[in-house]
Amino acid sequence: MATKKTPKGNNPSTTLHIYTRVSTIAQADKGTSLESQLQIGTKRAKLLNFTVEHWNEGGKSSHHDDIQGRPVLYELFQAIKAGEVKHLWVYDQSRLARNDQVASIFRYELKKQGVTLYIKDGQFDLSSPSDNLLHQMLDAVAKFENSVRAERSRIGKLMKVKGGFWHGGVPPFGYEISQGKLAEIKAESKWVKFIFKQALKGNSVASIKKELDSNGILARRGGLWTLGSIESLMTNTHYLGRYVYTDGVSSEQVEVKCPVIVDEVTWNSVHLARKRKSNRKDQQNATIKNFYLLRDFMVCGHCGRKMAGRIKPSKSEQMYYCPNKERVWAKDGESSTHYQRGTGCGFDRAMNIQITDKLVFDTVVKLHSSSSILKEEVKKRVYLDHGIKSVTTAEETKGFERQLRKYESLFQSLQESIGNLEANRVLKRMDDKAYKTAVARMNDEADRLKTEITNLRLKLRGEAEKKQWVYWVDHFGKEIDEKSKLTDQHRQLYLKGLIEKIEAKFNAETRNHELEIHFQHPIVGDGIKWKDPKKKTLGYKVLNGSKTTSLQVEKRDGRGK
Repeated sequence: MATKKTPKGNNPSTTLHIYTRVSTIAQADKGTSLESQLQIGTKRAKLLNFTVEHWNEGGKSSHHDDIQGRPVLYELFQAIKAGEVKHLWVYDQSRLARNDQVASIFRYELKKQGVTLYIKDGQFDLSSPSDNLLHQMLDAVAKFENSVRAERSRIGKLMKVKGGFWHGGVPPFGYEISQGKLAEIKAESKWVKFIFKQALKGNSVASIKKELDSNGILARRGGLWTLGSIESLMTNTHYLGRYVYTDGVSSEQVEVKCPVIVDEVTWNSVHLARKRKSNRKDQQNATIKNFYLLRDFMVCGHCGRKMAGRIKPSKSEQMYYCPNKERVWAKDGESSTHYQRGTGCGFDRAMNIQITDKLVFDTVVKLHSSSSILKEEVKKRVYLDHGIKSVTTAEETKGFERQLRKYESLFQSLQESIGNLEANRVLKRMDDKAYKTAVARMNDEADRLKTEITNLRLKLRGEAEKKQWVYWVDHFGKEIDEKSKLTDQHRQLYLKGLIEKIEAKFNAETRNHELEIHFQHPIVGDGIKWKDPKKKTLGYKVLNGSKTTSLQVEKRDGRGK
């Protein structure tokens, strides 16, 4: 813990202020511990016949972006500005800062206040041009050495990751580190499977937590499970048998394999169910009582929040509105302007639900009726335009998945071999020429496998998207005149197949609402071009239109007045 010992009544001219700090990574570095720093500084104070004031930061990295990130250094800085410090001792330049901004601020203030800076090897009078230059040079050397260490560490970690080794830190629940790699812990992995199975059944996170607590199952760091930690676990791709490591400097991404705990179908099903739930999390309870046709698509064009809905038959209220003020109120407490217009995000007037629903639905049906892409007579042409010659069978899909697993296994084995080659080169078990030749061949093969893996994943993803498209066309691609007879739920399902989102804005000048509908397909103003307009038997080409269209909702209040 950072502490400061402050003898009262010290004279700044005869007091040596000693600042001590160690890196959290190098607590036990020989000769640089907190105790040894204080001893060396105190020895210098005795030579100067000065009293001592100790500022102890404890274990704190020098990489913090500002002084406020290190409370004792910040307090010392304030004392320097107040003229209470005239003599300052640190073990070396890096104890104060390796950060350019912090170092520059300190140099400026030390020079301004006429402070003499002492280090283990000497002292600086920053009012002297030569001493000031030397101080800046030592700052630069400290920063350079730190950069070299950081780069060496980064490259070493990246090489380990490419060899399939764990990059460091606490492994996820269900795994342990064995020979440098993630390995499954059966006693924990069975509970990971339990969590996913319960989620797949639709059981709540709270009930899952209760079961874990009842069985004395502790989270990775030894504490009880929280709802958030269980939610986070279900997003973890490690359990699928892979995870992506991103290098913080180069942004290079490396996919690493690990033992599979949860099959892909289960993981994807749970992920999709959670995504659907989170989309309407804000108003889950209201959804049970009332049905809102457009709320799931609509966002506020001013602040980006999902639009909310309110239906109160007793007050004849039916409105879509931006919940910005409600969320701010719930977070920060009551506001004096809570009900005052012009103090929110800009969406100052609610939209009538019935008018908005009818306008949007009628517009979409009209676009559908005139869309060449969606017309039944060009359905097969649409398939071709989207690369849909046929939809794969379940057996064909399994074949793709088996092929993908095979390539992924080969790629993992190849990465391990490359790591072993590097180790043999470092240990001088092979010469550089042989190493370069072998690595070049393996990298070529790795590139080929990565291409195959990427293509297969895209293929599997594309098949899923094709099935969704074919499903929509089969159900809603014809009988346009019958759309008005659909149930509310089928009307919403119909719109979901076409609409990506609706941005709603309030125009303060016209007092109307402006809607911008974003479609998933370019059906606005699309068409066909005949190869020969006179001989239409020669075929045609489908021309894409726009994916957006704009509407205006006339000025009405939430009750339709």
